[in-house]
Amino acid sequence: MPRHVLSMSSQVAYGPVGNSASVPALQAAGFAVSQIPTIILSNHPGLGKPSGIKLPPAEFEAILKSLNTLAVLDICVGVMTGYFASPDQVKIAASFIHKMKDKNPLLYVLVDPVLGDDGSLYVSNEVATAIRDELLPLASCITPNCFELGWLTGKTVSSKAEVLRAAATLPHKEILATSIPVGPGNLATLAITGSDYAETSSTVKVEVPHGTGDFLAGLYFASRLNGFAPPEALKLSSGILESAISRSLGQPCLDIIGALHSPS
Repeated sequence: MPRHVLSMSSQVAYGPVGNSASVPALQAAGFAVSQIPTIILSNHPGLGKPSGIKLPPAEFEAILKSLNTLAVLDICVGVMTGYFASPDQVKIAASFIHKMKDKNPLLYVLVDPVLGDDGSLYVSNEVATAIRDELLPLASCITPNCFELGWLTGKTVSSKAEVLRAAATLPHKEILATSIPVGPGNLATLAITGSDYAETSSTVKVEVPHGTGDFLAGLYFASRLNGFAPPEALKLSSGILESAISRSLGQPCLDIIGALHSPS
């Protein structure tokens, strides 16, 4: 019987991002996934104005309550969170995760703090603050990009050295920091555990589809739950992500399925 995980993020019908990007990675790694959408969209906004709906907090909470009644939350070995559409959703998610951790102290919680990029927030300040204050204290691992790490810590973060200094101010024992400039035309990803870190890097490519961060978070989450230490989880995840990117350059959608079936 496959192990069970809970994933809460956006759901997109076309162009995999959010749950649509991370859940296939988890399923390919052998996990059964209860996925709860915080927002349902026709497509990523980068592909054009989407149609869709934000899941009202009352409905979001009702779904979690139903899963709890069915004892689904009790069997979860991990929880992953991503995009949230309202601060109330964040508070509800945090409340349930807290109860899950009380029942299972070994529960692995990955919080992808989806806040913004390129120097600005693309969620409301209220949502960003709720993620920082309500969810991050529950996380086993967080996966911020450079901007998000800077926003969360109040530090200037634009280089590897600054990432390591900012990460040291957070209480988390495990941080997967992404999109870090490391010289002309290169970006690094760091798996930071205390004073140690592992690193992968790749060249900056043009016309990369959306969803790479969500896919990487799902891959890393699955690898960690499958027993790989952070350096090995980073190496495995980065290799599959690079395969997806190389298959997808210039295309509207990230080729997740192709990369999962032929990661080399």
